[in-house]
This record gives sequence, C-alpha cells and structure tokens, in this order.
Amino acid sequence: MSKSTPPSGSFGQFLLAQHRKVQLDQSRQSGSPARLRTQPTDPLFADQWHLVNTGQTGGLPGIDINVASVWADYTGAGINVGLIDDGVESVHDDLFANYNSALEFDAAENDGDAAPSSGFDYHGTSVAGLIAASANGVGGVGVAPDASISGLRLDFFTLDESDFIAQVTAAFYRMANFDVVNNSWGYTIPFYDNFSTPQYEGFGKALQHVAETGRDGLGTVVVFAGGNGRGFDNANYHNLENSRFTIAVAAINHFGESTFYSTPGASLLVSAPGGEFNDAIATTDLSGAAGDDPSDYTQNFGGTSAAAPIVSGVVALMLQANASLGYRDVQEILAYSARQTDATDLGWSFNGAKNWNGGGLHVSHDYGFGLVDAHAAVRLAETWTAQSTLDNEQVVSETSAPALEILDLDTVSDSITITESLKIDQIEVVLDLEHTYLGDLVITLTSPDGTESVLVANPDSFDTEIKFTLSSTHHWGETGVGTWTLSITDEFGLDTGILNRWTLKLYGDAPSDDDTYIYTNEFGNFKTDASRTTLSDAAGVDTLNLAAVTSDLEIDLTPGATSLIAGNTLTIAAGTWIENAYGGDRDDQISGNALGNLLWGRRGEDFLRGRAGNDILQGEQGDDRLEGDEGADMLMGGDGNDALAGGRGNDTLSGGTGGDRFLYTGSSAFSAGSFGVDTITDFNWLEGDQLVLSKRVFTALTSAVGDGFSKTNEFAVVASDRAAARSRALIVYNQTSGALFYNQNGNGVGLGSGAKFAVLSSTPALEGIDFALVA
Repeated sequence: MSKSTPPSGSFGQFLLAQHRKVQLDQSRQSGSPARLRTQPTDPLFADQWHLVNTGQTGGLPGIDINVASVWADYTGAGINVGLIDDGVESVHDDLFANYNSALEFDAAENDGDAAPSSGFDYHGTSVAGLIAASANGVGGVGVAPDASISGLRLDFFTLDESDFIAQVTAAFYRMANFDVVNNSWGYTIPFYDNFSTPQYEGFGKALQHVAETGRDGLGTVVVFAGGNGRGFDNANYHNLENSRFTIAVAAINHFGESTFYSTPGASLLVSAPGGEFNDAIATTDLSGAAGDDPSDYTQNFGGTSAAAPIVSGVVALMLQANASLGYRDVQEILAYSARQTDATDLGWSFNGAKNWNGGGLHVSHDYGFGLVDAHAAVRLAETWTAQSTLDNEQVVSETSAPALEILDLDTVSDSITITESLKIDQIEVVLDLEHTYLGDLVITLTSPDGTESVLVANPDSFDTEIKFTLSSTHHWGETGVGTWTLSITDEFGLDTGILNRWTLKLYGDAPSDDDTYIYTNEFGNFKTDASRTTLSDAAGVDTLNLAAVTSDLEIDLTPGATSLIAGNTLTIAAGTWIENAYGGDRDDQISGNALGNLLWGRRGEDFLRGRAGNDILQGEQGDDRLEGDEGADMLMGGDGNDALAGGRGNDTLSGGTGGDRFLYTGSSAFSAGSFGVDTITDFNWLEGDQLVLSKRVFTALTSAVGDGFSKTNEFAVVASDRAAARSRALIVYNQTSGALFYNQNGNGVGLGSGAKFAVLSSTPALEGIDFALVA
C-alpha cells in the first residue's frame, strides 16, 4: 500500500482493516437507575478479562477496567450510544433488548436500517457487544449493559472516496442525536485526514457541530480508536484522533502493557484492554454461520477497535451518574481517574499540573494518562460540579514565523511566550514546515513546566511538507504562562528543510483561585515525595475530592493538620484554608475547620464534623454520624440509619431515608444556647426515627435510660407554645407548630432554664416511644 495515496480498489475497507480482526495478525507475529445487585451470570463473563481480570488468560489479576462494583448503581440506563461502523445486528440475542432502532442510520444507503450488508460486516456487532451486551444470562456482558445502542452504518467497501467522505460527514452530523458515539475505525496514511483541506474540512466542522449542539449544548462525547499502526503510524498524524472534540484510545494487554500494535501519540487520552496474543476480547458476533464464529460470539476480537468501545461504555456509566457533564468534563475525568500500568516503562512522565495526588499527572505517548478506571471515573463524575462545554472554553493563541532553516543532523528550535494564564485541557500546534524527507524529523514541544510532547516522530511519509494541526493532551492542568519551545531534530543525512510558521493554541478554562484537588488510590505511591504530601493554597474556595479513593479516609481541614489518604499522609500547610471535601467508598472521618465547610461522606459509614462556621454536612449512603458543632449548620443524613447532632446554633437536620437519630447529647446541663433551635425537616416514626436526649443535658429527667419515658408524665403533647410553658411535663411537643421544648421547671411558671430546642417542620404525631434517653 502506498504511504501517500489511497489504495486501489475498495477505498473505505483499508480504514477498518487496521482495527478489525487484529488477532489474526497477532497469531502471525507469535436514566432510571438500573442496577446489577449481583455479578452477571452470563457464561462468557468469566472469560471477559477486560471487565474482571482474575488471571484467567494468564495475565496479571486486577489489570481490568474496575467496573464490577459500579454496576450496583449504574448500568448505562437512559444513555444513547451510537456506533459508526459497518452495521449492527440489532436482533442478536445479547443486543436486541438495548437496540434503539429510532436512531439508527445507514449513511451508505441513506435509510433507517443499519444492519450489516453481508457476513463480512461483523465488526460493528462485536463493538456493540463490548458497549452494551445485556446482562441476561446469555453470552457475555457489555461495560454498560443497559445502555441504548444504535448503528450508524458506513460502507467500508465503497470504491468511491468522495462517496465515503460523504457517508462519514452525514454520519458525523447524526452524532448530535447521541450522548456517546464510538468510532472503531480510522485512517492509516500520515497527515491524510487533514481538516484544513477542502476534502476533509467537513469532518472538522461536523465534530465541532456535535460539540456545540449534542446533548442540548453539553456536547456529544466522541470516542475514537487510536489505531493499530505502531511502527509506521502515530495518532497525532490524524485529525480524527487528535481533534480536541474526540477521545483517542490506546490498547493494552492483560499484563497492562502497551500492545505491539497500539499506535502511539501525544493526542492519546487513555488506554483500555485490546488484547494481544493469548488474551483476545470475548464479545458478540453475527448470528449463525456469518461473521467470525458460528457460535454467535467471538473470543478473538481485539485491537484499539476493542479498546475504544470499552471506553465508550465507561462514558455511558459516567453520564448516567451525572447527566450534567460537558464533553470536556468527561475528557478531564477520564484523564484524572486513569491509573498507571507498566510503571517501569521509560515513556512515563509527570506533567506540571498541581491538582492530581498533590502534583502532576502521569502521562505517556503509549498509554495517554493510563488505563481507564470505571470505578474512579464514575465516582468523580458523581461529585463533579463544573460544566465544561464548547461555549465556555477559553483559548490563548500566539504565532511565530521564523523561516528557520532545518539542517542535516541538527536540532533547531523556536519559542513562543505566553503571558495569559489558562487552565489547560489540550494544546494544538498548527505547523507549516517543508522538508525533503519528513521521515528524518522528530518534532517536540516543551512547555514552561518542562513537559515534553513528541508531536512528530519519523513519519512514514513521502510528502515534503507538513501543513497540519498537531495536538497534545500531555499538558492537562498546566497554566501555560511562560516560554514554549518547538524543537525540530533532523536525525538522518542528505535532506534539509525550513520551518515557515507555527501557531500555538492553548484550550481550557479561565483561571480561578477556586481549586479542586483530586486524590485517588495512587496517592499511596507517593509516600516519599514531600512535594506531594503538603498542600498549600493561598486563595479561593477550594475542595478536596477524594471520591475515587477506596480505603478509609481520615481528613482534617484545619490548617497545619495531617490527614490520611490511601495509606499516605497529607498535611494542609499552615495558613491554607480548604473549604470543602468529598469522601470515598469506605468509612471516612472528615472534620472541617473554622470556615463554612461542605463535607460529603459519600458511601460507607462516615463521621462528619463541621466544627465552627456555617457548615453543610451530607452523609449520603451508609449509617453516618454528622455533627455540626458551632454555627448554623445543615446536616443531611441521606440513605441509611444516620445520627445527626446539630450542636450549637440554629441548625437544619434532615435524616433522609432509614431510621435516623437526632441527637441532643453532651456533657453539660441544658442552657438556651446549648443547641439553638434546630429545624428537623423529615422526622418519620414509620422509618424508625428517634429523638435522642441525654440525661446529662436534660438534668431534670428521671426516666430510665432506654426507649421512651419510663415516667410517662415527663412527656406531653400540647396544642400551643403557651400551653408548653404551663405543662407539668419536662419534654413538651406542640403538635400544631412542631415545636419541641425542654420545660425544666415542670410545674413552675415558664420553662425555667429550659427553652425551645427544635421544630419538627412536618409536625408528625409524636409519642414517648419516639424518644430515646441516654446517660
């Protein structure tokens, strides 16, 4: 095949060839919250190492996408996923329940039937199964087994290049109808799919259109296979895979290593299982004799064609967890939640960000930011408050036109200085360069933080110029201020060239003092890195997001205090004030500081303590204990049997579901300022809620410790606040207003040293059994 022109014969087929049936080459080279309460019983699930790797294929246990625990909450229900491919068999036993025919489209036939046209068109059906095969006890399981899927069919056997381009363009505009769209295909000729040329500019316009209009302006999430062309290709040589509107995915094997075929590139975002020699991916196949295997399933699928839909399935889970995410949020969460595999590989580096596990993110030209982690990604999605779209994207751009001569066996460089700060997502370099043999060249961009992006690496091309937009994800989280250097090395003799012009574009968010510091399980790997174990922040409303951590947390937001995260210590520097914190899956202890804090326990049985300030404490799942302490606090238990203690101040207490306990306890006798007057919003005796009173506080009580009042005259229900003061009972409830009083002096006039201490806003009918007395 020529490296500079399309092959003769079928034009489109060569685009798919590098992605489909990669295992044959391997052998030659040696909404509604649907949930899975139990692990799938589908017979092929045990073979699907990409979902749960137990070592069943001889690989390293745990090298998988960490998805099984997510299914208890999210299965992709309500999320529409499109597949631009060679068709999908909608009636397949594992696919028909999730297939949405209303959105399917055949771009080749211009009709609404995206079924495969022949037995050779099995690729899309295999891709579909990786995304959304049903957990129905049959075959295998998809990453998002309740997501809706629809085919957007292309004819990869067309002989007419212009016809194929028209098909792709039509299918691309249809992507705006979907939440996620998977593309397990791509070009293999360097710099061929160039959006700056009239031939392919329509692709770029369509991608921008779906970013602008998809999901009501939040942007359709577009996933692309990074390519199977290691040794002759680079994901950055293709505008389909290096567009900031797409997510390019690399492939790993069951050891967590980059596969022999996975195309490298600075534009890669994450990696996912693709299989290699003995670890191909099990998924759906065309039914019967058609396709790869007559059993209706194949255990020989692979390549980045498999890696991409695995990521698409993870995105479906993320969007079910948080439908408000912008497409840029999805990209960022994938980057920040990805985990490093094959850590000894020399291609890994850390960039200049400051907000991932105390410092920069790990990134690689082979792996992107690492192996996609469904659990970590979904947990971050649940807690994500930003909404990053094309509409609020910021760009900083500068151009240099040095007319710089590129000599034989020499390195030349040119620099651009950026003075305007930005929270970088991705960068682009628009390059205008001439050279008599491009294969001589390695082109590297170095940021002010020292992060290097290899944009061009000895391309297998006989072109004599590069007029092309290159990109990199490697600078995610950096600010961009300072000198950016473009270095061009000519590694071989005889040929020379000239750098005419280059433009640097930084894309991201406007700078802000409000920082979110993300911590994952990998923080435990940095115990000896002092730069990561102390957090300093000078301004803004700042947040610790620990939602991806799966061990018990001990968090103290007090300046100078030390916390425990993933087995590692984090010290908040003196003078550093962190306002908010999100806990993880386990039993966390999170304490605030003197400011108004927002503390979320998330899952597990958590202990949240607000301390001073007007705090908001949210327990969420699990049996949590929430203590407001000082200030006018808002305590929300969420699910589970929670204990809520407002402390001093006029607090708002909401138990949520479950049998909750509203605590009025302590070591000192009651005074009017002991508790303030709390508002209890949802007291429900049917759920087992109780008001817990300490006899050390309510000193006049003589009833025995336990449920209810052993001396029944110590509790009374009245119809007005005035009647409460005249009551002989010590604890008096006004059924009309929901007010609860401590009538300390009993028969005496007024309440004595007592006072109103709570209002039950739903005015439930209280009885003595709704109270519990403790010592």
